[in-house]
Amino acid sequence: MPTTTSAPITLTTDNRMSGLAVRSAFWLALAIVPLCHSHAVAGGGAKPLPFAAGERFVYDVTWMGILGGEAVLGVRNDGAPGVASMLTTYLEAKSVGWVHKLYPVDDRSLSFFDTVGLHSGGVDIWISENTYTKHKRIDFDHARAVAIYRVDKDEPKEYPIDPGTLDAFSIMYAYRAAHERVKVGEELSFPIFDDRKKYMLKIRALRKERILVKGGYVDAIVAEPGLLSEGIFQRRGKVTIWFSDDKAFAPVMMKSQVVFGSFWAILREWNGADIKVVPIEPEKGGAPSAADAKAK
Repeated sequence: MPTTTSAPITLTTDNRMSGLAVRSAFWLALAIVPLCHSHAVAGGGAKPLPFAAGERFVYDVTWMGILGGEAVLGVRNDGAPGVASMLTTYLEAKSVGWVHKLYPVDDRSLSFFDTVGLHSGGVDIWISENTYTKHKRIDFDHARAVAIYRVDKDEPKEYPIDPGTLDAFSIMYAYRAAHERVKVGEELSFPIFDDRKKYMLKIRALRKERILVKGGYVDAIVAEPGLLSEGIFQRRGKVTIWFSDDKAFAPVMMKSQVVFGSFWAILREWNGADIKVVPIEPEKGGAPSAADAKAK
């Protein structure tokens, strides 16, 4: 596992190892060299948001030190027609190598995030894990305060929602949008609709750590969310996320545990945002290698 300054975290278990690992890797897109785009702005002259169209993250997903999957998280500006403030966020998660032969995973999702209202316009989720497949779509009608929920070919059903409701993927962007209010030891709450019910999701900032990723060290804020079903934060076990402690507030690493061992999603490459990376200083015996980072 990657090197951090704190003791290991004990997590609960899950019974769908490869699927959880790759899908949980969420994410979930940013760059050391910015792509010269303007950031999305929350309405009313608010400060710029830490993400915008063109953002893209690529994560390696490992299990007990073995590469098992890849996840891509990104942002596009092809949201709802006629709604300039709507961004499309996407997640693509796939198994690789021998894991793909043993348990093929090919999950995709599209979530529509309103950068002015800071709520979700809807989400499309396609799950393909071994022999299990599912398509779930939720459309949010905020004017009527309802969610239109569909699974596969079932008839759509409507459920009540609260103002500012988010889906299981857009919650990540809502938390990032609130980065200036994130303080260690405190939690933020967000209205969520998922799996035919609404509730408040709390995300607590636990501590600050310096972690090792490709290219150097990143100072991070460690957060722990309550858990959802088939979104970025999984209900089946505790998840810990490391956000870069800079203006990008990017999810650079995540850990979850399954029945046998732990899965890690570690940022490998990114573009479209400015993550502050501290170069590794050469020392006697050489700088730490990627292998050293996972040796702990």
